[in-house]
Amino acid sequence: MKKIIVFNHKASLLYEDLYNYIEMTNNIDTENDIIICPSNIYLEAFLNNSQWAVGAQNMHYDITKNHTGEISSIQLKSLGIEYVIIGHHERIIDSNENKKTINLKLIESLDSNIFPILCFGEDMDEDYHDKIPLLLDSYLKDIQNIEFITFAYEPIYAISTGVLPSIDKIKEITTFISEYLEKKYKTKPNIIYGGSVTSSNINDIINIDSINGVMIGSISSDIKEVEKMINNI
Repeated sequence: MKKIIVFNHKASLLYEDLYNYIEMTNNIDTENDIIICPSNIYLEAFLNNSQWAVGAQNMHYDITKNHTGEISSIQLKSLGIEYVIIGHHERIIDSNENKKTINLKLIESLDSNIFPILCFGEDMDEDYHDKIPLLLDSYLKDIQNIEFITFAYEPIYAISTGVLPSIDKIKEITTFISEYLEKKYKTKPNIIYGGSVTSSNINDIINIDSINGVMIGSISSDIKEVEKMINNI
């Protein structure tokens, strides 16, 4: 089955490596769907030169006001961006994004026909049975087109830490998420896993039958690691 592989570069790719990275990733031989999410300053370079789908790491929900340092859905759409990451924990921590902000971003991205990749997850000391439904219900308030959302389950304690839940745990929680969304929202979701995905564990993760792919963090801007990961699938 074809899987979704999201490369979330975060702020890691340097300009001096940009075009070599694009050339090398164009040579990747895979039947899976790759979505590359570079820094905003590189979006046009990827759109013009990469064979893969391109996504943004963030967007603002309000198109009616000025927001220095932000990027709007209108700008992303005019570039030809197909995807946008929403709700990443690092945005919540670094930029104080809250449930309302994330909900508004989801609404705006769907209204703009940009496919959202919605991140969410629990921390080590939280019960996912309680935390995940609370997050999803807040994020999905007044959302009509849930079937166009890719749900990126990212346990907080696994983001950029090297700490990975067991394969059985990932399967257990993503199965719970899928069943919850199917029962309450009447949709069969695309669920991907993110959090400390590496070349050594990607094959075990991506072949879990309850997920449709993976999101890879800043390591995905290292072409050598990317090649290892693709070769290990």
